[in-house]
Amino acid sequence: MDALQLGPFAIPWARVQVALALLVGVVAAEVLARRVDQKLAPWAYNTLLVGLLGARLGFVLENLSVYARDPLSVLYVWQGGFDPLWGILASGGYTLMVLPKHLWRYALVPALAAGLVVGLFLTRGGTRQEATLPSLSLTTLGGTPVNLQDFRGKPLVLNAWATWCPPCRRELPMMVRLAQENPDVRFAFVSQGEGPAVVRSFLEEEGLTADWVLLDPETRLSQALGVQGLPTTFFFDREGRLVARHLGELSEAVLLGYLRVLR
Repeated sequence: MDALQLGPFAIPWARVQVALALLVGVVAAEVLARRVDQKLAPWAYNTLLVGLLGARLGFVLENLSVYARDPLSVLYVWQGGFDPLWGILASGGYTLMVLPKHLWRYALVPALAAGLVVGLFLTRGGTRQEATLPSLSLTTLGGTPVNLQDFRGKPLVLNAWATWCPPCRRELPMMVRLAQENPDVRFAFVSQGEGPAVVRSFLEEEGLTADWVLLDPETRLSQALGVQGLPTTFFFDREGRLVARHLGELSEAVLLGYLRVLR
């Protein structure tokens, strides 16, 4: 399962897990604050904020050349892009600076509680079956049939999208550009539930030219791979094994990170 489905909205499950872990940590700190020392409550909230800011800043610094081209994109946190290590270092440094030494041992309790929640989710996620590239016959805009198995032999980025989807429309130009800049990786953009006229009109309006824009009017790809929301991007290795999947809009920096792993 990629997401928590709330009506028409799909919240990426990884974000739900992180939110639950942080919530458990804050609750543990609140309990300690009432039983041990009131200083632990503001420390917990400030540490959470510092950790999130540190994780984001660290990721931005690691991908500074990308964000330098569009500084405002640093604020687009819904696209993802957080480095947990930087967040832990920032939270730890803040704790050492502001929390009295006699309370340091109590600071471990919220951290361990949050870590336990993360560990439980990771244990459950480990039972998930390995997915592979499905054998589906789709068509190009010109009507030529293409089987997804034909893409084996190179790493593949498979993007499920639709013209009515705002996040899809925002990320597609960036993905098309990176497809052209990374010829060693194949990119396929599979339109879900739409016909050739709608897709062709959108691409012409946006001035986009991609090698592999495929049509899936019956959304068979979504059924085969369990897509819960659009856009969803899948990353397959040369043998057609699923390496990663990402629900929601991708930033350039996050996508480049996936490509490094894919290679």
